[in-house]
Amino acid sequence: MELVERISLVVYLKHMKHERQLRKFGNIYFVNKDQQYVMLYTNEDKIDDTLQHLMKLKYVKDVKASPFKYVKRDYSSSNSDKKEYLDF
Repeated sequence: MELVERISLVVYLKHMKHERQLRKFGNIYFVNKDQQYVMLYTNEDKIDDTLQHLMKLKYVKDVKASPFKYVKRDYSSSNSDKKEYLDF
């Protein structure tokens, strides 16, 4: 079984009645009705087509992709002095 890379998108809507129509673009995992946005996961290989298609829709204000892929996640330090204090 091969894992597919997924990216989170935040889609800002003009009206929340259109949130159900976004299901065809990915899996919706969070909806905020006060601020009128939907967070969904979509496949990474289709992200360019999905972003272009979403921006063309009349009821979409803005679309933002998650920067998680580009965030540094390696928190190890190169300083060995700190490692000595961490050993119990």
